[in-house]
Amino acid sequence: SGRRNWNAAKDLQRYRHRYPGLIESENDEEEEMWNLSFYKNEIRFLPQGLHIETLLESWWDNYEVLEENHSYIQWLFPLREHGMNWRAKPLTCQEIQAFKKSKEVMQRFIRAYQLMLRFYGIILINEETGELKRAENWVERFQNLNRFSHNNLRITRILKCLGEMGYEHYQVHLVKFFLTETLVYETLPNVKRSALDYFMFTIRSKRKRRELVHYAWQHFRPQGSFVWGPHDKLLKYRARSTKSQLHETPDDKQETPDKKCDNSVEKDQNYPLEEEEKAGDAADLPPKVNDGDVKDEEKDLSSETEEVQSTAENDCTKESKKRKLDAKMADAKTSGPLKSPTDIENISRNLGECAI
Repeated sequence: SGRRNWNAAKDLQRYRHRYPGLIESENDEEEEMWNLSFYKNEIRFLPQGLHIETLLESWWDNYEVLEENHSYIQWLFPLREHGMNWRAKPLTCQEIQAFKKSKEVMQRFIRAYQLMLRFYGIILINEETGELKRAENWVERFQNLNRFSHNNLRITRILKCLGEMGYEHYQVHLVKFFLTETLVYETLPNVKRSALDYFMFTIRSKRKRRELVHYAWQHFRPQGSFVWGPHDKLLKYRARSTKSQLHETPDDKQETPDKKCDNSVEKDQNYPLEEEEKAGDAADLPPKVNDGDVKDEEKDLSSETEEVQSTAENDCTKESKKRKLDAKMADAKTSGPLKSPTDIENISRNLGECAI
């Protein structure tokens, strides 16, 4: 359509910032943790479901059941938000920590991920890194994925859940896989839009997200119609090192703090969400324009979309930014006073790093 899906952008922003404003009731009783109990093989998924061990064993390669049953996916990959299955329970912060502490539970979680990957025609070839490849029956499974678009929603849920459980390195490989298949090999045309609007922006790390956006831009055709990042920034983008940042060690798999599950944002972000939104949280908040001024709207969309490709060496420090701002102001004094406070705000915004 030539435009960003701003509903998707807002949804993913809320996820990346850990659901600002969401209030959870604190309950120390483990039996109230429905998702954890399911993963401990203590209860069946609802409605009319199975225990997880039975599911993982009997549904392995049972593609027809996996396609037609719509009740299990929210139990296998719970989120801190409600879904279509009213019998499924939203994930809680307490459950997230409990999941990560249980080796048995996390092993089942990886098996559930592998189950769904095989359903989509993908194989996890390295459990440490999250590296993927096509399965032998990928042609058949890709046909199913192209045919039934509701699987795009499932994949978005899986990506979000991977992030909640501390498997961001798995997220990155899965997003890169779909970008490659949709943009390079063009095997999944009906997944392309979801990969660009949704999959890419489940990544909480700004640096990894920038690399994925740049990769997508490199392979998108026609390149001039790419609306997921400002073209001037994309042209100047440089990765921090010659070695791809997508291939990280497991120790670097999670950049966000694990100690708390609150409204905090990414670790490498230097200001609160409110300030980020004022600066234009590039991929997420649509610019304010007049209803009749379509051309200006599209121009703003292009310029405000994903400031992630900032070229001030990508990760310059606060002090470096301050020195640049001071230099700008000093130059302004020699050439004349600034016209208005808006000029100062514009300089500050340009120097700041906006997350997508």
